[in-house]
Amino acid sequence: METRRLFLALAFGLAIFLVYRTVYDRLAPLPETPTQPSSPTATQPSEAATPPAVTADERPIVSSAPTTTQAGPVEDLGFTAAGEIERLALGGGVDDMLRVELTSRGAAVDSILLAEQKKGKYVHRLDEDTNEPYVLFKPVEDPAGGPAHTSYITRQIWLGQRALPLDNLPWDVVKKDSHTAVFTTTLQGPGDGDERLRITKTYALEPEIAQMQLRLKLDNLSDTPLEVKLEQDGPIGVTKENRQYDMRKLVRARRDEQQVEVKAFSRGDLKNEKRLGSSEERFLWTALSNKYFGVFTRPLPREGASVDYIQHVVGTVVLADPGDKDPGDYLTRMFTMPVEVAPGESVEYAFEIYAGTKNENDLEKANPAYADRTQIGYVTARDADQRCCCTFPFLTSFMTGLLEAIQTIVRNYGVAIIVLVVIIRALMHPLTVFQQKSMYRMQEAQARLKPKLDAIKERYPNDKVKVNQETMKLYGEEGVNPMAGMIGMLPMLIQMPILIALWTALNTDVHLRHAGFDPWWITDLSAPDALIEFAKPITIPILGWLPFIGRMFQDVPAINLLPILMGVSMWLQQKYMPKPGMEAKKEAAKKAAAEKKPHQKSSGMSPEDQARQQMMMMYMMSVIFPLMFYYMPSGLNLYWLSTNVFGIAESLRIRKQIKLDKERRELQGPQPPKNKKAGPISRLFKRLAAQAENLQKKADVLAQEEKRKRENIKRDPGKP
Repeated sequence: METRRLFLALAFGLAIFLVYRTVYDRLAPLPETPTQPSSPTATQPSEAATPPAVTADERPIVSSAPTTTQAGPVEDLGFTAAGEIERLALGGGVDDMLRVELTSRGAAVDSILLAEQKKGKYVHRLDEDTNEPYVLFKPVEDPAGGPAHTSYITRQIWLGQRALPLDNLPWDVVKKDSHTAVFTTTLQGPGDGDERLRITKTYALEPEIAQMQLRLKLDNLSDTPLEVKLEQDGPIGVTKENRQYDMRKLVRARRDEQQVEVKAFSRGDLKNEKRLGSSEERFLWTALSNKYFGVFTRPLPREGASVDYIQHVVGTVVLADPGDKDPGDYLTRMFTMPVEVAPGESVEYAFEIYAGTKNENDLEKANPAYADRTQIGYVTARDADQRCCCTFPFLTSFMTGLLEAIQTIVRNYGVAIIVLVVIIRALMHPLTVFQQKSMYRMQEAQARLKPKLDAIKERYPNDKVKVNQETMKLYGEEGVNPMAGMIGMLPMLIQMPILIALWTALNTDVHLRHAGFDPWWITDLSAPDALIEFAKPITIPILGWLPFIGRMFQDVPAINLLPILMGVSMWLQQKYMPKPGMEAKKEAAKKAAAEKKPHQKSSGMSPEDQARQQMMMMYMMSVIFPLMFYYMPSGLNLYWLSTNVFGIAESLRIRKQIKLDKERRELQGPQPPKNKKAGPISRLFKRLAAQAENLQKKADVLAQEEKRKRENIKRDPGKP
């Protein structure tokens, strides 16, 4: 019997763990080891991608074959290529928020670094121990061996039905200063001086703001109209911020009737190219983000308040390793509407690029409309991160604000988390006392009624309906609420949304990045504590080979002590939690056993069996929770550990109060019954019992009539 219950407890705990892993892996999937370049600087192109240096007069023509079959001869068209690839940088000064590294190959952005400084140190650093600017994104190497893929490449231009590639073309740099870079290339016909189209691409970094303008201008240099459209790529290669889980995602926003509506896409959503929107669908912007930062790309309207030149926008995953060693990177691609450009005329497109944190205050400093959910609403990208089950966005915002308010006083986020625990547990203390005392009264009443319930079951052994009727009647007469056990779940049900809201805050609030509790152990509350880091990740033998859960024990990077301490505190809290109801059951069971006749059998589990079962579940939860929280932020483990320590002290106090109440009642002796009015629960159960009894009587009458009809038919089959 004990062995069967042990296996049932193990199966129940394993089921909880597997459900948790399934849900969490879907929200934050664990990727394979990435193969992106580790250097924060721009990746140099391959030798094959760099043309030999030539003079301007000897500049080659990059030709293109048509993408569709056309009747008649095809003109030899191509864009002029620069003699060599140039690299230049914008910003990076003391007053600049960004440093943008550009390359003339594709007139693209190699990388963007967050360069904001305070007191000679970068506000957002790569590592807490260094003073290097945070690399928001960088080039991504091609697994097939091609040149590294950079951001904001104008992939190709369409002339009617003919596509001309621009992605690997070296453009001319015609202007460069500390905050502006201008690239250009010209479409050349087969004859000398036969220039058809000039494309000018301008990057303009705005000082003291974390944003940049990208402008594309197309000038028709020919004597005939040209129908053109562009394919413009967004950013790629955003840094994976979380050390264990990949929280990068692609976010699309469109303007709803009254506010900005966003949708986040994971890699699974974008395995096949997915349409994200168009001008007709009120497409507003797209973003590539990680835990704390994002790159937002917004097409700017040429006239009026709305954009009318975006034909459609697609999201996809590119550069995936065929061997599945690298799952690839997100990419957004915008297609402009075909437009006819008259001779001597031009058409221009403008895009706004914001690169920085998703924090509401930082967005509001850059532009109040960024933090306004009814206007541009970049802040809604953070809302997409905070959408999680069992909590509410407003609660996450409240927890973040409360935590930061406490931190301004104590000047330490770890201490602020502990203070937050004290505040929450103090507010919940009356509920906890009420819950535990209610459980005591309910369990004591159940133990007192157990002989009567057993007698009802023995009186109606084969009539479950009658047993239920008599049980409800007994509950009504005794004033016992059998649903009172649900009260024991109230503290957990109330605290769970708070816990998830705090976990979400720790994963999305940039102020907690590199915020430590102490300088030696918990140095980053937004990451696991990593007391002992391994030189190489290890796999725990046997456990790492198990199906389903084995991945938890594979490639373990460090020993995280906080989850282990949290599990120990859970076990201690359960051990010292008051269990007066169980003691009352044991005493009542002893009295009932002394009064029972030898032939009577006990129904259900004994109090001792229930105590052992609860103890087994306590052991299982004390093991499962540390596994679930092992790779969680240390701030969350610190919160849960502090909650358990506070709960142990609280349980000891409540346990002492219940013991004193019990001793006082024993000294007072039996009290005469009070003639108090029946409560609503008692009246409800009496009413339910009466209704059930009436229904049973009607059913019995109908059954008797049906029985008489069948007997009459048997006696006289011809009589109707």
